[in-house]
Amino acid sequence: MAEPTDVDEAITHSEYKFIYEDSSLTRNPAFLEYSREGNTLDMLHTFVPPAMRGKGVAGALVRVGLKFAASNQLSVRLTCWYTADFVKKFGSLGCKIAK
Repeated sequence: MAEPTDVDEAITHSEYKFIYEDSSLTRNPAFLEYSREGNTLDMLHTFVPPAMRGKGVAGALVRVGLKFAASNQLSVRLTCWYTADFVKKFGSLGCKIAK
């Protein structure tokens, strides 16, 4: 799903991670981990705890990460297989995809 959801609004950004927490489901947060080299944001890894899976959390994390990159004029490298699948299915949401 490429359209924003309530999950998108609840995602926070800390250094090198976009994080979603829902303590009613689990104590462990879902996250998208990235690194940054110059003007390239490398999406390295997504993790969603079993209790949150199937609720659109991973897609929301990728969507928020792509929007962050686009708004900061960063290219995105899709190292994580899930981010690559998301972009193939829904597009890059205005981001330049790095090789």
